[in-house]
Amino acid sequence: RYKTVLTYFGLITLTISNIFLRRDVIELELELQNIKNENQSLIADMVYFNRSFEDFPLPVWQKVKRDGKIVMQYVNKAYYERYLIPRGLDRYDYMGSTDFDIYDYKTATIFYARDLSLAIDGDWKRFDESILDAETSERIKLDVFKWRIIERKDTLIYGMVVPEKMK
Repeated sequence: RYKTVLTYFGLITLTISNIFLRRDVIELELELQNIKNENQSLIADMVYFNRSFEDFPLPVWQKVKRDGKIVMQYVNKAYYERYLIPRGLDRYDYMGSTDFDIYDYKTATIFYARDLSLAIDGDWKRFDESILDAETSERIKLDVFKWRIIERKDTLIYGMVVPEKMK
């Protein structure tokens, strides 16, 4: 007799807890969808904000310094076509990543140190950099021009790959 009461009590308790958990899961899924929609909207706004670079023929990118990290915030079409498509990366997934998410540790460390020094001292600089070419798996050398802009409370770091003939 007591076994039956305890069994039904346990089943009722589990059923009630399952109902509450399902409601929580539905609320979390809705919240996640809202966050994804807001993120897509922010990325679209970032492209709009940088529209003057969108059709610029040289690869240009923008990073933002936040909480000790330097995060990729924007890449133009030229950058996307030259450096992301061969790697199989989507332009909008790339935005929001750090160099450590994208490049090997050695390359990412160099990029981070240079971006951080630029964020601190603010002078424009030209760097000889290299990245691993996705198609040939060999290192290719790049001449990169970087500059800093302070926009409201954000430190923005822009970069541009300079063509060989402009060296």
